[in-house]
Amino acid sequence: MKKISIIISFIILFVNFTNSFSQINLQRFFDNFEDGTAKNWQPNDPKKWEVVKENNNYYYNLKTQAEINTPIRRPVEFSLIKGLNYTDFTMTLKAKCLRTVDRKGRDIIIVFGYRDDTHFYYAHISNIHDNVHNSILIVNGADRKPILSGESIPGLKDKKFHNIRLRRHIESGLIEVYVDDFEFPVMTAVDKTFKSGRIGVGSFDDTAGFDDVKIIGKK
Repeated sequence: MKKISIIISFIILFVNFTNSFSQINLQRFFDNFEDGTAKNWQPNDPKKWEVVKENNNYYYNLKTQAEINTPIRRPVEFSLIKGLNYTDFTMTLKAKCLRTVDRKGRDIIIVFGYRDDTHFYYAHISNIHDNVHNSILIVNGADRKPILSGESIPGLKDKKFHNIRLRRHIESGLIEVYVDDFEFPVMTAVDKTFKSGRIGVGSFDDTAGFDDVKIIGKK
């Protein structure tokens, strides 16, 4: 009986050790821009980004639309978190598109798995769904390519902040995007091309705002 007790104690100790090890390897990030700066961010074009105050709240603002003139069709206006790469992660944030609500295809994007300007994933969240709107896409040295599994549910039909969550699991390749309702994803994909990379926010060709960016994940 004493031997069994020792074995059980060893198992508990081992589990606690491995759990603490996994916790040590987690990276956490949070920015609500309340210091009035975007010191944690690296925008492609700093002139197009600013931190603004609205109703006693600061947020990160993409104030100018992108000018897309690249050899391959891809997003060009986004801002990456400095110095952090993630494998598995869960990201939550508030985001809003600031273009007129009657504009079809108005959007915000979340960039992830970023290796360089022609190798990354992005989630395109929009008010319409077609091959490239409201979809999950990959840029892999060529024009953007949708990797969405099935259909998606469009959103962003106003100028209000929306609660967004993006989850990525490297081993399975699963990517999930949630908008407002965190119980059911509005879009999913499965892809294992890029195992890790940087994370950022932006828009394909609109203006947008971002706030309360939180990420927890593995290096």
